[in-house]
Amino acid sequence: MRKVLVFSVLFLLQLAVAAQQPNEKAELEKKRKETLREIEILNNQYNDIKKNKKVSLGQLAVIQSKIRLRNNIIDNINKQVNVINGSINNSYKEMRRLQKDLDTLKMNYAQNVVYAYKNRSNYDFLNFLFSASNFNDAIRRIAYMRAYRNYRSQQVDAINKTERLYKDKIAELTNNRKEKTAVLGEQTKEMDELMKDKNEQASVVDEIKKKEKEINKTLALKRKQAQQLQASITTVINREIAMARKEAIEKERLERDRIAKEKANAATVINEAKNNTSTGTSTTPKTNPAVKKDESKKPVNYLEYNKEDIALGNNFESNKGKLPFPVDNGYISGNFGRNTVPGTTIKYTQDFITISSPVGTSVKACFDGEIMSVYDVGGMTAVTIKHGKYFTTYSNLSSANVSKGQQVKTGQLIGKVGENLDGDGELNFILVRELQFINPAGWLRSR
Repeated sequence: MRKVLVFSVLFLLQLAVAAQQPNEKAELEKKRKETLREIEILNNQYNDIKKNKKVSLGQLAVIQSKIRLRNNIIDNINKQVNVINGSINNSYKEMRRLQKDLDTLKMNYAQNVVYAYKNRSNYDFLNFLFSASNFNDAIRRIAYMRAYRNYRSQQVDAINKTERLYKDKIAELTNNRKEKTAVLGEQTKEMDELMKDKNEQASVVDEIKKKEKEINKTLALKRKQAQQLQASITTVINREIAMARKEAIEKERLERDRIAKEKANAATVINEAKNNTSTGTSTTPKTNPAVKKDESKKPVNYLEYNKEDIALGNNFESNKGKLPFPVDNGYISGNFGRNTVPGTTIKYTQDFITISSPVGTSVKACFDGEIMSVYDVGGMTAVTIKHGKYFTTYSNLSSANVSKGQQVKTGQLIGKVGENLDGDGELNFILVRELQFINPAGWLRSR
């Protein structure tokens, strides 16, 4: 009984693995096609950048992104090969099992055929039937003979079914082998493309090394713009904090006045009651209005003074890692914090991420909020949106489609991508919590 149970569990596990493999292969193929589409987009952007006939860090960033995606595809293909190998191994095991079952069925059927041949005369059948001890025994013997004939028929059906399954497994194995050959061909193709990208990267790095001084000057101008942007964002947030503090103080003053007025009214009622008691006049004192305690407390963070701001901030925080990308067509070309250019001495630090995207691409709000400010930084437009205690800023816009005080929804158009100092399309995306600049990359969902 225990062996049967173990065999059943193993058989069910095999079925589960077999059912999972097609889904896994389909998912891997879907991811591979999506990555190939991203690479195609990068190739188009790379061709646009090369039209400038000027080697830039944006050009290098495109190649690095292509290399990263190409490595992802190769890793994906390796996983596909592993899944196909698993299918091939399972097919081999299933074929061996079916062959064993087929041999057993054929052997049993052959034995039955031989037995039936030896006992084929009607005399033997009648002798078997009339040798019954009573009528009921004769009925049972007739039923036995019918069951025996049905059993032989079932044996034939089982043999035919097993042979069909065996042929299906052979066909499946052949298809898996063809699929593996095709996938390995794709792997070779991607390896060749990866080598081309790496050679292109080495060539661009060599060109950048020759222009390090010029690039460092451009980076110095970008740092100056970034400092202006940071100062502008800080001013916007401080102004918002000051306004929230002013509103909070005014609210507390009104609350104190209300409580003082209630206390004064309560004291007047008590004094009137005492005077009536001393003159012997029996009057029912008016019900004292309930004196509420001053429960107003100074808020920890003025940016979340209102309930709406608290709810918005909490919703924004709960969507960490799920926020949509600000542009539909773009990639991160500059990381938050320290950046280095491999093979050169070029290094720079920034408190935001740089997203490369074609000039004129639509820029969308990543979450619901209120437009705090639309302002100019180094000749380019920037938009800051408040999400409770969080602020997102979209800088280096060629134009803005929103105005201060406007409420915006997730995915709403707020502007267009502008050119950077190299002439490439670029968006600076900044995330601030209160007055702390944080890395927005981990807040955006993977595409």
